[in-house]
Amino acid sequence: MCRCCSHLVDAYDKERFAESKKELDALLYDESLATVPFLILGNKIDIPYAASEDELRHFMGLTGLTMGKGKVNLERPLEVFMCSIVRKMGYGDGFK
Repeated sequence: MCRCCSHLVDAYDKERFAESKKELDALLYDESLATVPFLILGNKIDIPYAASEDELRHFMGLTGLTMGKGKVNLERPLEVFMCSIVRKMGYGDGFK
């Protein structure tokens, strides 16, 4: 059985980034999830002025912590993928 965790962030609603970061940090520091892969999805990229992937990484405190698309760190795979659930794009690669 594959055990993984995903965290969906509204990339357009930057005023709620602090709330989302707090939730993500709680998951990342939960010892029972210490080796669980994490997928962070930045949603709503179809809306003008949504945060870029770099902005999202910065606000979530993930700069330098992600693996790089396609690379896997066996201790804790962690990656950000930008997506639009409405337009059905971007999230498929993350789940692969």
